[in-house]
Amino acid sequence: MTDDVPRLVPEFAPPKDLAAAAVSGDAAALAAYLDALKSRSAVRRDHLGSHLGIEAVEVLSDRVTMRMPWRAELRRGGGIFHGGAIMALADHVAGTVFNTDPRVAAAGSTGLTTDFNISFLRSAEPGEAVTATGWVLRRGRNVTFMQIDVRAEGSGHLIATGRTTYLTVARASIAAKRQDTDGAAGDATGGAKRQGEGGG
Repeated sequence: MTDDVPRLVPEFAPPKDLAAAAVSGDAAALAAYLDALKSRSAVRRDHLGSHLGIEAVEVLSDRVTMRMPWRAELRRGGGIFHGGAIMALADHVAGTVFNTDPRVAAAGSTGLTTDFNISFLRSAEPGEAVTATGWVLRRGRNVTFMQIDVRAEGSGHLIATGRTTYLTVARASIAAKRQDTDGAAGDATGGAKRQGEGGG
């Protein structure tokens, strides 16, 4: 593992203390928790969403709207948004929708995308920003189903619609797997270095 890749990125985790208070039924804590999720998008530095310029517009329980401004590097032929950028926006929205339930953060859990399907219906006009709104279709104990609609900001035309499924997992289990993987890679690298040093 390189020094510039952190093992854990705390800024990615929703605020657990606010989540615990929100789970208890404190309406003010829930509002603060959702506001913290919204403002988190603006401060995450090393995250795909920040590189794409994604901005949180509205974060409510089980419903989120985000905006992605037009940028030339996000275009494909014809000067329109690349489908991959639109999918990234939709997945970013879904991840935040998933986290609007404070029970997720309070339990030390996170979500992993298990499937993602998107249909592109039309393009936005060249230079036009897009917005995406996602909401929960069904939230189970371990699986959450969500829908995301992406619209051209100026015209309001629906340009893409998608569905995704997230699996709820313990955040610590992901960190443990990453450490196991990093440790195995480190052992292999260290072993190769030792063998190379002794073989001269």
